[in-house]
Amino acid sequence: MQDNFQFISEELLLKLNQAKGFITRHHPTIGIVTEEILRSFLKEHLPKTISVEQGFIRNADGETSRQIDIIIYDSSFFAPFYRINDIVIVPTESVVAIVEVKTSMDNARFHDALDYFKEVKKICYKPCHLFIYNAPNIASISGYFDSYRAKHGPYTYDHDTFQLLPDEITGIKESYHLKQDYVDAGRDTYGYSCFEYKNSEGTEINALQHFYLSIYNTVENYIAAAHVFKHTVSRDDYFKKEFSQYFAFSLFDT
Repeated sequence: MQDNFQFISEELLLKLNQAKGFITRHHPTIGIVTEEILRSFLKEHLPKTISVEQGFIRNADGETSRQIDIIIYDSSFFAPFYRINDIVIVPTESVVAIVEVKTSMDNARFHDALDYFKEVKKICYKPCHLFIYNAPNIASISGYFDSYRAKHGPYTYDHDTFQLLPDEITGIKESYHLKQDYVDAGRDTYGYSCFEYKNSEGTEINALQHFYLSIYNTVENYIAAAHVFKHTVSRDDYFKKEFSQYFAFSLFDT
């Protein structure tokens, strides 16, 4: 069964590479196409009680988020407040997860992304993913965090504020999937960890499998809680791969 998840991830990678091959000079278009590919992929491979669209989130206090590239929300219990073509405004309580898609990343863009997630999570505190199509390496990502902290002060990623950061970061090209986690940096602290499947270390397939399964598990857990439905077999039970590598970096000292 684990081969099926690799085939699904290879399907997604093929579509992303096709877009990159056909559209070589217009980066804004690449960004739009990447968003649409991810939305279409998730629509096809997530349970049908869940909708995947772009738009805005509105809370009970009347606050509305910035535009969100991918909103994964419960359309079986909640209708959008507003819809125009493929753009929706949905209530906070309907949201399962969100994904922000970036074509490329540098220090300034990463700082903007962190500000974006901080704003979104204050309106809707749900799992947030950052997907980077032409990603820098992990050392660069760690450096971007350091420079953001240097700019905003030593308590930017304190124990009460790290929750406003993206929960997971998926990179393609320099490929990885980072997830918020407790890490051991000489002492227990908080940061991001990265697991890699054996025989696919550092590959785009490894990153995309983690991305897909993480979102699927989030949806699965939401359905189990919201619909009072108990799974006898979870999605992870079908997907058993041996890990070969693990690494992590911390965000702040305890």
